[in-house]
Amino acid sequence: MIKLAVLQWQIAFGNIQENRKRVLELLSPLEDSLVVLPEMFPCGFDYDNLKNHAKESQKLLEELRELSKEKRLTLIGTYPEEREGKLFNTAFVLSDGLLVGKRDKIKLFPLYREGEHFSPGQENPVFETRHGKVGVLVCFELRFPNLGWELRKKGAQIIAVPSLWGAKRKEHLKVLSQARAVELQSYLLLSNGWGRTGEEEYAGNSAIYDPWGNTLAFSEVGDSVLLVYADLKKVEAVRRLIPLDTD
Repeated sequence: MIKLAVLQWQIAFGNIQENRKRVLELLSPLEDSLVVLPEMFPCGFDYDNLKNHAKESQKLLEELRELSKEKRLTLIGTYPEEREGKLFNTAFVLSDGLLVGKRDKIKLFPLYREGEHFSPGQENPVFETRHGKVGVLVCFELRFPNLGWELRKKGAQIIAVPSLWGAKRKEHLKVLSQARAVELQSYLLLSNGWGRTGEEEYAGNSAIYDPWGNTLAFSEVGDSVLLVYADLKKVEAVRRLIPLDTD
């Protein structure tokens, strides 16, 4: 058995220190767990200050790396990263004190004008951790089943979904999250912000789904820590019962 966790909180717009404080508080009771954090959790979509946030986020990432070693955690979230003069919405996977890898958001959300500020990613890897094989879909990418299926074909057992998904589309979020778990026959961990951050109201509705699509944990609004025990053997059992790799 492994422990799977999702954090949900109201992201403080442009305030890395406040978000640092909140994420450390929410992580404090967790040990030996795979934990998913919201998209752009250090600062939200504070476009006017992204380059400064990218520098400060690196310091927070290093602090979380040390915490992952101390508490035997696998941590997944996204933050702004600058490389070669370009900005990316970058997902990271930290596990047991190591940076396992990164993955830039591929599908940038037009309504939030992400494409005006970030460059799109190209790679869609699966990350090997002590807590399982993990694929990442970032928020809007839930709408692209081909990305999820690519992760499934690469052996992902767990789909981590860091999000800042708007409240006006919360029903879409619930339907798509559960559908991806069913379709990919994987555990799916959705971490979303909630409440107003900047000019946007976010949906909350963070959840953990099993490979049947059953809801194991759910939080509509409010700062929350969702935690469940999971058996990765269930992934293989569901895939054997209803085989989808037929080509």
